[in-house]
Amino acid sequence: MDNLKIDRFNEMISTRSFYFPSAEIYSKNFAGFYEYGPLGNKIRLKIIDFWRKEFVNRNNFLEISGSIILPEPVFQASGHLKNFDDPIATCSKTGKSYKLDKYLSEKLNLEIPEGLSIEEYQKLITDNSIKSEDGGDLINIKRFNLMAYINVGVQDGNKGYLRGESCQSIFLDFSRIYKSSRNTLPITLSQHGKVYRNEISPRQGLIRCREFEQLETEMFFDPDKINDYDLSNIQDYKIRFLLLKDGVEKDYTVKEITENKISLGNLLTFYLYLKQKFLDDIGITHENLRFREVPDNDRAFYSKQTFDLEVNSSLGWIELFSFNYRTDHDLKAHSEGSKKDLSVKEEGKVINPHVLEVSSIGLDRLFYVLLENSFEVKKEGEELRNILHLKPKISPYFCAILPLVKKDGILEIGQDVLKDILDKNYGVFEVFFDEKGSIGKRYARLDEIGCNYCITIDHQTKEDNTVTIRDRDSFDQKRVNVSNLSKILFDLYFEKINFKDL
Repeated sequence: MDNLKIDRFNEMISTRSFYFPSAEIYSKNFAGFYEYGPLGNKIRLKIIDFWRKEFVNRNNFLEISGSIILPEPVFQASGHLKNFDDPIATCSKTGKSYKLDKYLSEKLNLEIPEGLSIEEYQKLITDNSIKSEDGGDLINIKRFNLMAYINVGVQDGNKGYLRGESCQSIFLDFSRIYKSSRNTLPITLSQHGKVYRNEISPRQGLIRCREFEQLETEMFFDPDKINDYDLSNIQDYKIRFLLLKDGVEKDYTVKEITENKISLGNLLTFYLYLKQKFLDDIGITHENLRFREVPDNDRAFYSKQTFDLEVNSSLGWIELFSFNYRTDHDLKAHSEGSKKDLSVKEEGKVINPHVLEVSSIGLDRLFYVLLENSFEVKKEGEELRNILHLKPKISPYFCAILPLVKKDGILEIGQDVLKDILDKNYGVFEVFFDEKGSIGKRYARLDEIGCNYCITIDHQTKEDNTVTIRDRDSFDQKRVNVSNLSKILFDLYFEKINFKDL
């Protein structure tokens, strides 16, 4: 993304209030907390809805909603109180703190693992003469725990923590859900909700926040059946990887993934397919996606295999989620911590289920990269136009009704058309009504927020009961009869027809 495009994108985000800092009218507000304005919140909710319908419900996953605050023993058992930390260093001049792995990565233009020892970080700083942004020495290197605690109730010492990731309640609830749903392995649980991390240096807007949302999916399975998954219907589907052996992005078909043993089993391959398909369908360009293979020294100690799904952006490659084969670590840890048996019995044998972390998508990151990936600056004559090429199911408004003028009964016809569409679409998509300003400026405003189609009511409408439909992406216009309008819009929304075929 060139500088002009970046500047116009950031200006659009601000002027349209897609998102903005929390408590911004106060000078002492906290970094890393954001609000979504009306347009941004519509898109945010539609992303969640798309994830629930097209990923969770379509694949028959079970969905729960867990507590944000959990007791201290939960995080002692999970290892969060010991290991949920980041390397930190302090500037000797200003006292400013730095997330050390990210800061060194930027300075050295290298991928620096966050799991290095204090001595290894110190050696990198010394060998490369790295200073802080203000020219000070980087001192007091240590590991900083990101968990945010809270005292629950009146009595002191009743310590709880705001969850730092949304998966723990899935692990805690697994045994109950397994029994009550009368399912057999494999069983997949999903949830979405807020998580909190006391980040060292939140920055880059929505990319690194202290409060954010996750779209979580964890799959529980019998490790002896890791290859009991039929991939015959998706053999030719291409998944984009950055493998350690390749060093560059490369597409592999599902068949090639199996033949080359890129994943540790058919079950993992199937879920890699599901995740990339979800992102393809929501509107992230295939070339801007990659599953990056994580080397041994940067994987969590319990992970048998990890791929980070990354999206290319103006800020570089951004991690959207990790795809982790977590083995039996989580249920074993909580079984020991709670003194409860979390194993299951199937086919006459006791199974300690393994867990595949299918994804813990950062919703706010997905929101950002989706908007940036969809943004275009288009030249029309001497004028530059901002356009958001959002999919129909993600756009804040699928279509808009635009009476050309307010007189001669045109406004009233527009209101009738609006009512007819709303009555017939059963709340499937949202419709915007705008009668203010020139038609050209209205088109531009709606293009900028991602509205897919504009329906113009003009004097010809009075004569022959037709309206103009304008396509956001091509600027093309076609006239259709009002009596057919609702069905046409419905078919366009579900992508049963193309605009060019009208």
